[in-house]
Amino acid sequence: MKQTAIKYGTYLALVNLSYLLYAYLVDQSVFTLTWPGILLFFCGVGFGIFSVAKFKQGNNGYASFKEAFSTYMLTSIVAIFIGTVFTIILFSVIDPEFAAGIMDMILEKTLEKFESSGINDEQIEMIISRIEDSNPFSATGQLKSATFSIMFNAILGLIVAAGMKKNKSEY
Repeated sequence: MKQTAIKYGTYLALVNLSYLLYAYLVDQSVFTLTWPGILLFFCGVGFGIFSVAKFKQGNNGYASFKEAFSTYMLTSIVAIFIGTVFTIILFSVIDPEFAAGIMDMILEKTLEKFESSGINDEQIEMIISRIEDSNPFSATGQLKSATFSIMFNAILGLIVAAGMKKNKSEY
């Protein structure tokens, strides 16, 4: 189980890191788009499900709820850990200015969206202030994000495990 989960968690991390490196090296504006995040979310769920399926395949088609959940979660945790370490190094050590530039782009896009939607200036200032204070690219912000991701994946893992469990018949 551990080998399968670590293998597919590492593959998922490579997919996520490829996106991050593309944004870093080619086009920072992808951080302001919604669809890449949605796509990466479904990739994460897909890798988790695939990991559980591979475990079941290697276990004669059986996986208890605990085994299915553990496989899904370990896959997720491996990917989250690798991604978090990489982003902390990139944003805090290698190129902190990159994080500041992305934050400026996000604030600008957010401001444009809110101004065009008719929200009053006071509300916009409050929202922008909250975004600036949160600093999602700091090491603390990345760790908070990783914690949230693990908790959210635990909920998804429970659902996947319930759907994919198959206990051996006891005769």
